[in-house]
Parts: sequence; C-alpha cells; structure tokens
Amino acid sequence: MTSGNDDTIIRTRPSPCCSICGAPGKPLYKKTRDRLFDVPGEWDLSKCPNVDCGLIWLDPMPVEEDIGKAYRVYFTHHTRTKHASRSQRFKRFLDNSYLSSRFGYHAVAQPWATVFGWVRGLSPRKRTALDFRIMHLPAQPGGKLLEVGCGSGEMLKVMQELGWGAEGIDFDQKAVENAQGKGLRVVHGTLEAQEYPNDHFDAVTMSHLIEHVQEPGQLLAECHRILKPAGRLVIATPNAESWGHRLFASSWFPLEPPRHLHVFNHSSLTLLAQKSGFRIVKLFTTINNASTIFISSRAIRSTGRDNPQPWRIRRWGKAMMLMEWGILHVSPYVGEELVVVLEKESG
Repeated sequence: MTSGNDDTIIRTRPSPCCSICGAPGKPLYKKTRDRLFDVPGEWDLSKCPNVDCGLIWLDPMPVEEDIGKAYRVYFTHHTRTKHASRSQRFKRFLDNSYLSSRFGYHAVAQPWATVFGWVRGLSPRKRTALDFRIMHLPAQPGGKLLEVGCGSGEMLKVMQELGWGAEGIDFDQKAVENAQGKGLRVVHGTLEAQEYPNDHFDAVTMSHLIEHVQEPGQLLAECHRILKPAGRLVIATPNAESWGHRLFASSWFPLEPPRHLHVFNHSSLTLLAQKSGFRIVKLFTTINNASTIFISSRAIRSTGRDNPQPWRIRRWGKAMMLMEWGILHVSPYVGEELVVVLEKESG
C-alpha cells in the first residue's frame, strides 16, 4: 500500500506476470514517483523478459477502485482556448488542405488544395500532428466512430466536424463533464458497461488510453465485438522502445506512474492485437509530441519534476525531435509514439 492520508491512499495488488504472454516479470525501475501531479506513493515497474513481448507494467498495480485518485488533477479537466487570429485562420486553412488532399476530408475541395496540402506536409512535425489529429483515419462521411478515452473531447470534436457520427466514453468524470460542456455525446464509465450492440461502429479510436487500462486484452476483445466487419481500431500509445526512453531511462516522461499501468512496444502490441482477433493493417512509430517528451524528461532527470523550461531548452527539444525523425528512417521503431491500425476481418 502506498503512503498518504486516507483520502489519497491508492491500494495496490500484486502483478507479478505479464498480462499478455503470462511470463513472470523482471524488475526494471524501483521507487519511481509521480513527476506531474504529486500523487503520493512510490511505484515499481517490471518488464516481460519474453523477446516476443517486452511489455512494461506497474508491480504492484493500483486496484481499479482507487485509480481515480490519481486523476484528481489532470490535463483533460481543462480546455485550452485559442484566439482565431488571421494567422491562425490561415494555418487552419493549410491544415484543412492537407487533410483534404491526404485523407479525403471535405473541408477543402478546390483542386489547388492539393498544392497547399503538399506544402503543409513538408514539415515532419506538422504532418505527424495532423495525422494524429484524425487518428490516421480516411474520410468516411456519416461513419459511426467511438473514441474510447476521449478525455475533454478535443479530438472527438474534430472528428465530428469532419463528418463522422462521433461519440465518446471516458472513466474520468471531470473530463466527461468538460466534453459534455462542448455539446459532445460522451458518457462516463467503462466500455464494457455500455453494452453496445455487436457490429455497431465503423471505427474505434484510442488516443493514449490503453496504457491507463487494467486489462488491455479485455478492452481489445470488446472493441472487436462492437466493430463492424472491416471496421478499424486505431491505437496510439507511448513507445517503450523509443529513443527518448533509451536516453532517459526511469526519467522518461511517458512512464507517468501511477497513471500509466502498461507501456507497450511494437512486439507486445502486435501480440495483444493478434490474441484479440485483429488483422494488423499497419504498425509504426512517430515523433508526435516528441519535443515535449524530451523537454519534460530532461526536467525530470534534473529536478525530479516536470517544470516549465526556458526557450533554449525548448529549442533543444525541437532539435531532438528532428534528430529522432532522421533516426526513424534507419530504425523505424524508435519514435516516441507507437501507432497501430487494426481491422476486424469480414466473416
């Protein structure tokens, strides 16, 4: 049991074995702490020794009834507002041109949108961010989409505006209230508790959600059930084999104990997807949010916390992100973010 008063104590349960392949874990890091929101306690991480897996997880792991205590303060409880200046409107036009030319979204239909979209796509950082914004899904007007772990609904709102019949679910009540305040169709709870019909959705997305889940295998099995034949599940999650993790070890920002219960690499996510009955359409890593990860990891290593950094460190973070983009051309699985596109096979 972790330290803290009665209201903040997070009870734990032993988790000695890999939840994907069953192998006994080996200690990886000891006594890590919450470097973002100061949730009380110290947390150990184990790694699966199976070379075909390599999953990382918390051991002991928070019990499901108490994990909400780790989210009393979190990113998704607030929404950043942006003033639509003239330059911002032009950037939005460029973004829409890219989404139109690359993914077929209706936002910009003029022939010259292809040219502006190509120009927008010249920036590796911007191209990666825009692909992530729509979770690598091509346009499907009227298609039914469910975002599991929708947080404050920022991505869900984008998908709705681009023509998807989008709805969401999240286990964080404050995040759900934030999303509902935007007029979005969002419910609170677990996916299993909603009892959606079989073969119901054209697409299910999980943006940095699976690492927060107690039983990822059960979650993917439920996604498989509710997807239509040929429906797609898209997962984005931190990559345990990233360059940043290799550089910063236990100070790597996306470890995020105790909220990140599992951290995947391409082998463990492939194994999980196959066990859940999905066909892998593509699996890759990206530099999405890499600059922030490098900056925050550096701060954690230096001070033990994720603190605001001066401009020169922010420039260093951008340079590191571009270096990682170059390394990806040689080692494709070292990006900070891991993405897999899965398909429910027909028949």
